Amino acid sequence: MQRTNRIWLPRYSHPDGLLPKIQETRVLFSRPPYPFAEFVGKAIAFLQSDQVSKMGFDYDPKKGLPCKWKCSDESLYGVDLVLYAQTGHYPFNKGLIGGRFNKGSLGAAVHHAPTNLDFGGSHVGYVPGPNGGTFGKVWRPLQGERSSNCGYLMALLRPFQREFDDATQNILVYQPPGEKVIVSVPNEFVQPNWSARRVKLLVDTETLTAGEVEYVRNKPHTHTPSGRTLFFLSSRFLDGLRSHDVAAALVSEKPTPIGEHLTHPFFNVFDVDTEVDAQGLPQERLLLYMKYVLAARHAPPPLKAAIINTNIEQNHLTDTIRAERFSPYSFASFSGVFVDYWNDRLGQYSVLFQPLAIAIKPAGARREVELMPDEINHLFKPLKPAESVIPMENVLQDTNFERTVAPFTFDPEHR
Repeated sequence: MQRTNRIWLPRYSHPDGLLPKIQETRVLFSRPPYPFAEFVGKAIAFLQSDQVSKMGFDYDPKKGLPCKWKCSDESLYGVDLVLYAQTGHYPFNKGLIGGRFNKGSLGAAVHHAPTNLDFGGSHVGYVPGPNGGTFGKVWRPLQGERSSNCGYLMALLRPFQREFDDATQNILVYQPPGEKVIVSVPNEFVQPNWSARRVKLLVDTETLTAGEVEYVRNKPHTHTPSGRTLFFLSSRFLDGLRSHDVAAALVSEKPTPIGEHLTHPFFNVFDVDTEVDAQGLPQERLLLYMKYVLAARHAPPPLKAAIINTNIEQNHLTDTIRAERFSPYSFASFSGVFVDYWNDRLGQYSVLFQPLAIAIKPAGARREVELMPDEINHLFKPLKPAESVIPMENVLQDTNFERTVAPFTFDPEHR
């Protein structure tokens, strides 16, 4: 009988638990993001359209309060400037550091105006460059160097990333001549108390392995190395290798790090200090998705974390506005990932925006009408941005949208 190490997992990280799905990076970034100023102009034009009117949403710019829910990072100051120029009103703040939605702010916001125009999401720093650029850092002119961005999400991710990188380099795969393929796993990735670190990564012995290697005196490859446990590699793992060449490169007589092939079905990861709610779920909901962040094939972890966190906080927002007390008010919510980078040409930050969802809730309605990325792109593509109350040139050095988005070259299909 094959033994399992799933008994060591906290309940919330058990792989049999069903997690709500998150939008695919390949879908979201199959097209470039919008310069935020262009997106806001198109969003206002959309609200003025017959299609929105047919949803029961009557947009009156004299009653619409622009709102932001985003991180407080100075790299995003362009968001405030654009919303101010477009509407003539400084945006009400519904956000918390880390790009989280502040539920407690909603009562004050509707007290200030009967219609709330919400623009928000998590953000991720971007450094333009070859091979699609780099995510998770941005130039800080006051420091004279690059640093993490979003700092909150990167700090959350960092200990998990360290553990995952260690595992990918030190879990070894090899095949002795004439024998089955073996995976040699450091014991800290088999049972949690072999590691003193707060974050624990455990291989999933039910998916990665096909039983333990038993000691045979005259077969040296069965002799247990210090600090490791030997397993036979599962056919599920081997069958999942993308090509014969990949399999040949990984599986040989020489022990080879498992590397990028340690994908999410084959490990679990958790933080022993995680604060949980009454249902035993993490207060920080992104932790439920951490192994998908670390092992994402089509997105670097900082970008994947921003996408997932935006989905979580978008749900938090829409769930809140459905409350009975907010029924008399109308909401137009535009949620997405902010991508901010240091624009060397301008000597300032530029902000891009990749929309994930639009939610339109007319006054009196309990549920909102939701639009997804493909539909948003289809509707927004022909729209001309609405004229701003204050000329956008008064707050932005460059309003050439093509120039603003040109440095962004990331393509999830070419990672």
